Amino acid sequence: MESTAETLFNYLRNVIYDPGNAVLDVEKLPEEFQDIGSGLKYFAECVIETKGLAQALSIGDLSVLLPSRGNELAAPLKSLHASLKHLTWQTQQIAQGDYNQRVDFMGEFSYAFNKMVVQLAERRQTLEVHAYRDSLTQLYNRTFGMLTLDSWLYEKRRFVLIFADLDNLKYINDKFGHKEGDEYIMNAAKHLRTYSPDAVISRIGGDEFMLLVPDASLDESYVIMSKIYENFQNDIYLNDKPFSYSISYGIAAVDTDNKLSASDILSIADERMYTNKRMKKKVRHQ
Repeated sequence: MESTAETLFNYLRNVIYDPGNAVLDVEKLPEEFQDIGSGLKYFAECVIETKGLAQALSIGDLSVLLPSRGNELAAPLKSLHASLKHLTWQTQQIAQGDYNQRVDFMGEFSYAFNKMVVQLAERRQTLEVHAYRDSLTQLYNRTFGMLTLDSWLYEKRRFVLIFADLDNLKYINDKFGHKEGDEYIMNAAKHLRTYSPDAVISRIGGDEFMLLVPDASLDESYVIMSKIYENFQNDIYLNDKPFSYSISYGIAAVDTDNKLSASDILSIADERMYTNKRMKKKVRHQ
């Protein structure tokens, strides 16, 4: 007959190597060993729970049922499980473009992870410069501007679209050279940037710009653009120049119940811009 020591030893061995056959009938133990047997059974349950959690974590299964609260053996693995869950969430945030995520709870891995996030942010900025930025003005380009316009229309946002066109760029290019023409374009971009930090400003053509301003009204937009127009005409760069700066613009308001397409809205702003241009020509010839 197996001794009590052998029974307990075999039970512990099965707990480690063959949990499915780890069976211990405490009632059949000598009375003086029953308390030890009960303790071993509880210990074995903790070991089996902990081993199950470790196996799940080893294959990346974070949906595993966690061990009971009283299982102190599993406490470090439960802490690791919580960290991995949070890390998974952070990784998802990074995938959505949030490069402010940082890890400070996983030793050397934290350093590697944080370095990776910084590099991803830098590469995204580099790609954005090439894909979505105008090389001369560093404003957004036509591609980004139109993508933003389509996105805002899809989201049923309230905004204004401002279509702006430089007056007499061809004249300055032909008469004073393309370097002056480029200065004209860059100074226009400088003044348009003063509209609002919330405005998405794009250069959509050689002398054309589009501003998308969230939650703005038609009236306030005309007031702001009038001020920009005035400041642009009085740009300090023009102090010793034999030419002037001028910009024409048209504004279209878009509400949450809008039914017009992007093309329709651009056409409205474009027509209003040409009306503005014709009015200035009429005043100059009076």
